[in-house]
Amino acid sequence: MQELDIRQINEAIEAAVDKCIPLTLAIDSDGWKNLHSRFIDADEEHILVEPGISRDGVPQEFVPAERIALSFKLKHHKYLGSARVVGMRHWTLEDGAKLPALAICYPTHMQRVQRRAFSRVDVPDGKIVRVSFWLGGKDTEPTGSFSEFPVYSAKVTDISAGGFRAIINDADQLEIEPGDRVGVHIVFGPGEESVYADAQFRHCDEDTGPARNRLGLAFQFLGLPHTPEGRDVLKLIAQKVSEFGRTQANSRHREFHRRRTRQ
Repeated sequence: MQELDIRQINEAIEAAVDKCIPLTLAIDSDGWKNLHSRFIDADEEHILVEPGISRDGVPQEFVPAERIALSFKLKHHKYLGSARVVGMRHWTLEDGAKLPALAICYPTHMQRVQRRAFSRVDVPDGKIVRVSFWLGGKDTEPTGSFSEFPVYSAKVTDISAGGFRAIINDADQLEIEPGDRVGVHIVFGPGEESVYADAQFRHCDEDTGPARNRLGLAFQFLGLPHTPEGRDVLKLIAQKVSEFGRTQANSRHREFHRRRTRQ
């Protein structure tokens, strides 16, 4: 992750406004809530963006001076920052129609991440990555045998800085629904690093393996770019994505040479 200076931040915002780039606004309200938005306009003091729409379609009420996180993709990078809310404004179209817009201050801190870190890579053969997950958030990990919520265990099959997929056995015991917020603990191997994070359970599908009662589960990380602790987790995951990608590339390279040797 590269820390940007004020000039680089302003250049990124100017380019995003010029292209009306989509962006995600994130608000920490009893857990991170993402809103899909878009850059509209900017002047010397403020940036205008669409108010944003959540997945449940409920309009968001913004409080002046409230801090919100924002992220957007531009060329080969993803930009992560935060800004203060100014308030609601009206933006006038060329035909005179007025649309609601959210005015925010320019970010004073912003990071830039290579977009390839958000590309999903398979866990290499012979590498075991495990995940434990439970309802609630990472800070509510159940302890003891009398916890209200069970802790599930699964094998991670692919991962990116945005989320991961895992295979769970005994899927009949699973009691979570798409959209549920969960805490996750990912261990990258015996004696290796591990991370805690908040995530959202997105969907499941039947695993194509030979065993029965197995499901593939998809999760999206929540709020990682928006706290120092989360950014440390994001850095480690990005390192693992790069490591796994190199392993896959080397494996393909060796297979290519084996095939050429046989011919």
